[in-house]
Amino acid sequence: MALSLLHLPDRPSGVVVMVDAADVVAAALARLEFATLAADLKVDEEDAHDIGLLGRRVLDAIDWARKQPALEQMPVAVVGCAMGAPAALVAAAERPEVVHAVISHDGRPELAGEALPRVEAPTLLIVDAGDALAELNREAMRRMRAHVELEVASVAQVPALAAEWCQRYLWSMA
Repeated sequence: MALSLLHLPDRPSGVVVMVDAADVVAAALARLEFATLAADLKVDEEDAHDIGLLGRRVLDAIDWARKQPALEQMPVAVVGCAMGAPAALVAAAERPEVVHAVISHDGRPELAGEALPRVEAPTLLIVDAGDALAELNREAMRRMRAHVELEVASVAQVPALAAEWCQRYLWSMA
C-alpha cells in the first residue's frame, strides 16, 4: 500500500486514515487540526474484492501512523470510500483499542462480513440521495453492535458530515 500524503498539524487533535476518500474530506478535517494520512489501496484487479487483504492494508496504515512520535497516542478514525469502506470496518474490528470512529461513504459495508459485529467504533454510513447502496448499508447496520448512523446526503455534504463525526468521537479522546 502506498501512503501518499500525511498532513500533520502542530498540535493534532486525532489522526484520520483516509482510504480512497476524497481530497475535499481530508481538507475539511485538516482545517480542524486533525492529522490526515491518505492511504491508497491500489491492488491487482484480481485482488480488488479481497476485503481481508484490503483490511490488512488499512491496518498497516493505522500501525504506521501510530508509530509516528506525534501520533502514537492519538485516537484514530478511518474514512473509507467505495471498497475502502469495508476495509475500514475490517481494520476497526481488528484495532478496537485504537480506532474510535469509522466513516463509510458510497461504500459496501456489508462486504466486511464477519467483522461487522466486532466493530466497536461509532460508525457513520453515508450514501448519496437515491443511491441503490442505501439498502446494503441498512443491511450492514443490522449486523453491527456499535453505535451506527445512516445519512443520506449529497456529495457536497460529505466533508461536513465526516468532520462533525470526527469532532464528536475523536476530540473527546485526544
